[in-house]
Amino acid sequence: MSTRAYCKMIMHSAKFPSSNISGVLVSKKEQFKTGGKIVYADCIPLFHMNFGLAPMIEVALAQVESQCREEGLVISGFYHAHNNLRDTHVDVFSQKVADKIAENQPGTLLVTIDSKRLSLKIESHALIVQQNIEGKWRSRERDSLRLENDITLHCASALVKKKIYSCLVDFDNHLDDVTQDYLNVELNMEIDSCL
Repeated sequence: MSTRAYCKMIMHSAKFPSSNISGVLVSKKEQFKTGGKIVYADCIPLFHMNFGLAPMIEVALAQVESQCREEGLVISGFYHAHNNLRDTHVDVFSQKVADKIAENQPGTLLVTIDSKRLSLKIESHALIVQQNIEGKWRSRERDSLRLENDITLHCASALVKKKIYSCLVDFDNHLDDVTQDYLNVELNMEIDSCL
């Protein structure tokens, strides 16, 4: 998991702590062609309000897929977090979206953000990971997901502490004001400067 993808997921959760949130993970297309190790390079935050609305997810996925195609990326996972800090179950909506992504991409991840593990000083990653293997979702050991480098957790903590998450734009924000960039180019630069 890249530092950018991890930090953006955490910031999405920090910006909307009392909402269900969701988004997609993206990877480079050639990783799937060669069958090599998959690096989840980025994430695109989708929802904090329209959670569970099929037409909205279809529009969002079509737009994200079109953008990814232009950049040589593919949608390779789905992440979500619940508005209840103690809730880490995979709801039907999240599983169905992840199932749809898995139809097109082997190795698709379904990531649940464990909000209980989030704080101003993140000491271990806060992700519960399932992978689609032969059409079934299998839980993965926490250690099976490796972060890009040793400073990823420090970077996520620093960004949350500085409240940089207030700059994050998800697809819901973009629908309210189309001038807002749900790809978060400026936020990506802020994360990259942390490295």
